Amino acid sequence: SEYAVWRSDAGRGSLLASLAEAAFLTGLEKNSDVVQMASYAPLFVNNNDQTWNPDAIVFNSWQQYGTPSYWMQTLFGESSGAMFHPVTITSSYSGSLAASAITWQDSENSFLRVKIINFGSDPVSLTISATGLQARVNALGSTATVLTSSNVMDENSFSNPNKVVPVKSQLSNAAEQMQVTLAPHSFSSFDLALAQSKLVAEM
Repeated sequence: SEYAVWRSDAGRGSLLASLAEAAFLTGLEKNSDVVQMASYAPLFVNNNDQTWNPDAIVFNSWQQYGTPSYWMQTLFGESSGAMFHPVTITSSYSGSLAASAITWQDSENSFLRVKIINFGSDPVSLTISATGLQARVNALGSTATVLTSSNVMDENSFSNPNKVVPVKSQLSNAAEQMQVTLAPHSFSSFDLALAQSKLVAEM
């Protein structure tokens, strides 16, 4: 089935719309045994003939940009077809969070990806508890990628195509028990290096 947030909360592709869609996609991941497929729509739109809002990628005769929804979906697409991994998230603000955790592999290492959406207006401190991480989890490129902005209705545009884009940083405190703080109105993706034996055992 097709999905997208639209009408007033979506604008022409707002951060708020992307957070709601990300929360929806975590639900699809958790129920992937019964969900056959889903597709964001529409995907492309010519800015000179825009009859539907929002769209993932906007273009004209010489420019293009991705909406926050486009960038959100790249973080899901990078780890599609992966396996679930048991993770516990402890927070006193669980009512404003949605989360999922899966394993995925690049050309060199295996990772646990924990995706958490904070759709509340306050920062949220929490503890991520996971098993099977590499002893050298910090040395193997564990990262945090955050999609957020100063205003939940912020959008990208031709004049400012990178106003709302993911920002990646190295994690220095990655561990099987890790304290993190989520920004208000944010989508955070934590990639933590997994022990190879853990991935083989799960497969």
